[in-house]
Amino acid sequence: MQIPPSRLLYLRLRKRIVVNKGVPIRLRDVAQMLADPSIEDKLKELPLHTPGERDGSILLIDMLRVVAVIRAEFPDLQIEHFGEPHVLIEVMTPSRKFNPLLFALVWLLLFVGSGLAIMNFHVDVSMLEVHRKLYEMISGDAVEHPYWLQIPYSFGLGAGMVIFFNQLFKKKFSEEPSPLEVEMFMYQENLNRYVITEEYTKLQDSKDHS
Repeated sequence: MQIPPSRLLYLRLRKRIVVNKGVPIRLRDVAQMLADPSIEDKLKELPLHTPGERDGSILLIDMLRVVAVIRAEFPDLQIEHFGEPHVLIEVMTPSRKFNPLLFALVWLLLFVGSGLAIMNFHVDVSMLEVHRKLYEMISGDAVEHPYWLQIPYSFGLGAGMVIFFNQLFKKKFSEEPSPLEVEMFMYQENLNRYVITEEYTKLQDSKDHS
């Protein structure tokens, strides 16, 4: 038997969203949907959950919970689900005011740390001795500080890092993701899988104790 279009709901859950603590999470926040215009607006406003103190910073809402909420309001609605079976919700707390002193200290720490890492690497591979040998091979003179090689090498090192990370401040040179972006993406994917597993374990434990 064919289902009338007015009784069909096509639903796709988002992968991850960010909400503020205490703000109700509605169906439109966690899902994309296609339904009859006469009920679509009401569907979008269906409340799913309001994050509180006990929820922590990460929530998981799965498809079964979404279906239960929809069926409670529209018992005759046929739901067709696509995509992810759950959505991760990151609960944000009110942000602190920007602290320029803390920002400067963190920036200085990162700058000094990265500089020391580069210098220690050059000491480990005897880069100064290599420059001296190269300068002597090219010019025939042995010098203590071959600046004609060291200065261009320093600029080239910085330019190489910019090209490698494919970004200078907020400007990207191409649409291709940088190695850092790929690593961050893989880290986020692994983190999402871990959080999902942990949240499902908590849900199962709460059902077993209830």
